[in-house]
Amino acid sequence: MRIYLLGFMGSGKSTLGRRVAEQSGVPFLDTDILVENQSGLTIPQMFDQQGEQEFRKFEAVVLRNTIEYEKALIATGGGLPVYHRNMEWLMEHGITMYLHWPDDVLIANVLENRSGRPLLSELSEIEARIKLQKLLLERKPVYEQSAMTLEMVGDLEKDVKLLERACKYIW
Repeated sequence: MRIYLLGFMGSGKSTLGRRVAEQSGVPFLDTDILVENQSGLTIPQMFDQQGEQEFRKFEAVVLRNTIEYEKALIATGGGLPVYHRNMEWLMEHGITMYLHWPDDVLIANVLENRSGRPLLSELSEIEARIKLQKLLLERKPVYEQSAMTLEMVGDLEKDVKLLERACKYIW
């Protein structure tokens, strides 16, 4: 069974997913890394050279190629579930887990590391904060459709154990 990790940027999908997959002995995939490897461009380069719409189309193709894995833990990009009927596809082809954080914690985390994020990199801190609040309002209802919601506590080891238990429940 494929388990897809969903959540806002900075929610720990890649960090936690990689650790749990390694401990569980299953493949770990990160759709952002797959996009970069298959396109030959970084995500910021794709946004700059091709625009967000082309990135989202490519991201949807990459997602659908994860069907090749019978059992895997897969971190999705923060916006991936929102576009191209991806959420519907995710729910049909695996188990979705939403890594939930309080909005203020997510925003603070993302603002600290916004330089590599194409949607935020050229915005002032105030503009980035407004953009993040808007994105959260748009994306949370989609994330909340997930089969499971895991409440993250902000302690890496506790969050890893929580995700590990949830995955063991499914596998």
